[in-house]
Parts: sequence; structure tokens; C-alpha cells
Amino acid sequence: MANPNLSAIDDWLNAAWTKMPKRYHWLLLQTLATREDRRAWIHSWRLAPGWLVVDVGCGPGIMAHEIAAIHGCRVLGLDRDASLLAVARDLNRALACASVSFQHGDIYDALPPSPVADFAVARFLAQYASDLTLFFAHLKAWVRPSGEVAVEDVDDAYLVEYPQPPSSWQHIVQAFQQYQSGTQGDRTVGRKLAHAGVAAGLALQDVQLNPRVMVRMLNPDDPSVEFDIMRIREELPNLIHEGLLTEAAWTQAERDYRATFPQLTYVSSATVRVLFRRPGG
Repeated sequence: MANPNLSAIDDWLNAAWTKMPKRYHWLLLQTLATREDRRAWIHSWRLAPGWLVVDVGCGPGIMAHEIAAIHGCRVLGLDRDASLLAVARDLNRALACASVSFQHGDIYDALPPSPVADFAVARFLAQYASDLTLFFAHLKAWVRPSGEVAVEDVDDAYLVEYPQPPSSWQHIVQAFQQYQSGTQGDRTVGRKLAHAGVAAGLALQDVQLNPRVMVRMLNPDDPSVEFDIMRIREELPNLIHEGLLTEAAWTQAERDYRATFPQLTYVSSATVRVLFRRPGG
């Protein structure tokens, strides 16, 4: 078939995520947990069947196939992680989707000789840019005049959790944020997106806060709890190597954190979504 349907994507993801290498479990779990919100955002884009969308930092290719399913577009997924691209291509073969393809490369070294896309999207990638204006300039290079660029990313200023986790777990989270704020991601990048895109020559079209609020009873094995633990555990060797944590502190904090459940938990957060247009055309 030319384009997949969303239920086929869901079937593959539900069956495949636990069979992937463990280092990808948290990423695929997050993809599962946020699919309705992500697909609502994709639905809001003004795309026409047959247009070319470039998904920069496409990872395992879930969103690339969702775009094709929702809008009937051609999608090119770009990522520098060859292992994640292998996952994306496995999904593509399972869906027999000719309208989606993938290319290995970094946004900084995989520029096309001329603009080829009608639309470009980058989700949770800007936080890793060492030069945010250059990041947007390279996104702009993919898009034809009058084409659009959509970017979503984090801003920890909007995170609220109640009841607060144990102090031992808060220490772990703070160490993880410190680690990310180095070469591993700017956790306040959301507020900077509009300014950097305009500095790169894009015309600002829209800025949105995308709120998420969760209030429910959580158990120790709830996917939200597992995601919080898995994403830090995956980086634990690096956190220890950089002197930010010890193995003993991690073991105690995980035990303390799990022991707080089950409990009624309130969590609110918001990402920042920005839409730009490339002038001209």
C-alpha cells in the first residue's frame, strides 16, 4: 500500500517495542504514551497529498509513517543513528509503505543541493543543537520558499509534580538535568525557539504551549513510572563516569521512588511548538 494506516502502526509498535534493544525501550514507550497528542498536532498541519515532508531526527520512524498515514504525503526521515534507522526500515518493510523513505545523516552535513521539501519537522531535536540559529538555518535549507518548518521541544519551567518525589529521587533527577544541560540537551530550549528561527531568516507563524496534565492513581509498574526510571537508567554509566551520581545513590533513589506508589499523582508539563514559513515564493 502507498500509505499506512494508524492502526497498523499501533499494532507494530505494541508488538515490537519490548523486542528492541533495551536502550530504545524508553524511547518507544514514550512514543506509545504520547501518540494521541502527537497525531493531533500532525492533523493540524496544512499539508496536501503528494507533498514531501522531511522529518529531521526521525528516530525509529513512527512519526514519519504517521504523517504519511494522516496526510497522504511523501516523507523522508533523516537521522544520524544507524541503529534507529534500522528500526525505522523494519517498520517500513512491515507496513509495505512506498511513500516513506529514510536517509542516514546529520542535519549539519546532509544538506540537499537545493530545497526539496514542502514542509520540515524536528521534534525534541533542537535541545541538542550547539548553535540553535545554525540549526534553524539548516532546517530552512531543506524547505522551498513558502514552505513551512514545525519544531517542538521541551522547557522544564512548565513541569509541576505533586506530591513531590522523595528527596533521594529529586537528587537523581537534578543530576540527570545537569548532565543533559551539557552536551546532552538544553532543557530550557523551548523559550528560545522563536527567536532562533527568526534569526535564521524564517518568518514566525505561530507559537503554542502544548500542555499535558495527568491526574491518576499510579502504581510502581505504570508506564509513566517506568519511563522516568528507564530514561535515566540508560544514561547511568555516563552519569557515574562524570561524577554526578554513584551506583549506591541510584539504587536507593529508585527503591525510594517506587515505594511511594501507589498514590494519586498530579503531573503537568508543557512543550513549546513553533511554526515558521520560509519567505519567498
